[in-house]
Amino acid sequence: MADEIEGVFLILKRDGTIEKITGYGADIPHGMGSFAGLMDHGSQEKASNFLDKIRKNGAAYNWEMNLRNLKTYHFSGFLDSDRIYVVGSPSREDMIKIYHLAEQYIPPAPEIEIPEHAEVEKELFNELTRLNNELSAAQRELLKKNLELQRALEEKEMLLREINHRVKNNLMIISSILNIQSRYVKDRDDLMLFREAQSKARAMAMLHERLYTSGKERRVDFGEYLRGLVRDLYHSFIQDSGRIGLETDIDDAELDINTVVPLALIVNEVFTNAIKHGFPEGRGGIIRVSFKRSDDGYLLEIFDNGVGLPEDFDPMSTSTMGMQLIRSLSEQMNGDLKIESHGGTRVSIEFRDWNH
Repeated sequence: MADEIEGVFLILKRDGTIEKITGYGADIPHGMGSFAGLMDHGSQEKASNFLDKIRKNGAAYNWEMNLRNLKTYHFSGFLDSDRIYVVGSPSREDMIKIYHLAEQYIPPAPEIEIPEHAEVEKELFNELTRLNNELSAAQRELLKKNLELQRALEEKEMLLREINHRVKNNLMIISSILNIQSRYVKDRDDLMLFREAQSKARAMAMLHERLYTSGKERRVDFGEYLRGLVRDLYHSFIQDSGRIGLETDIDDAELDINTVVPLALIVNEVFTNAIKHGFPEGRGGIIRVSFKRSDDGYLLEIFDNGVGLPEDFDPMSTSTMGMQLIRSLSEQMNGDLKIESHGGTRVSIEFRDWNH
């Protein structure tokens, strides 16, 4: 197994001086000097901090540093008695393998000697020795488990990024197909339906792209995402930017994916409704999107100064598909939805993040 892996195992004195170094398929420039001396100039301070962490906390896991030959290694180590045991490798998986190979070099905790004429029972010293040995073994086992857990977590994160990447690509394909199909649609209302479906697919594709590029499993920078979403909607539906303007006042905030998905669909629906119904017959105006922190959470508002809603229009009881969707999504995220029509139309939703 040693032929198939690359890495190094080191035994250091407490001050960081190398006492023993064992290489496993590694070409590492070193002499019997200090641990920091193995590193390039930019990583030497980090190597010292790594050892300080071990001396203070008993162990340190997965520190990334560059060797003198500029190769990047991951290092983990622990303190046992007056020695520091360190394993390093380009990959976490090889770190675990090297640790298993090097176990023969890690001694059990030393026996506690009984002082002469000590007035304590020998059994007590034997028990203390046994407990000390068990603690050392548990510490080594904890190091192995941490390395294995880090490898599993890295694989999970890689899989999630790949899933988000594929979902984004599939949604963009759907959007492209809808765009091609819309070229053959002659009816204006039917064409708007195609564009709305296409915008929803793009909105979800943008969301999965953010999850993929950020490397975060569940959190999204909603402020940045919302700015991109409304710009995309604006340029998709409005050909004459001189007639209808766009204003935004959007704060930055990280939100859970379970909050962002319904919010994105609400924004999509309200924004397209404003364009479809707010400015008929060449009427001009402004669409304003605001996202702010409120006392109990967050407040999202979309306002247009168009013709407003009909006098007899009741947004809470209407059976139109768009309003039903907005109400359903608001209830899904336990949001407080308000729709007002004074000098235009204002849709606001006050909500808390999903995991709070």
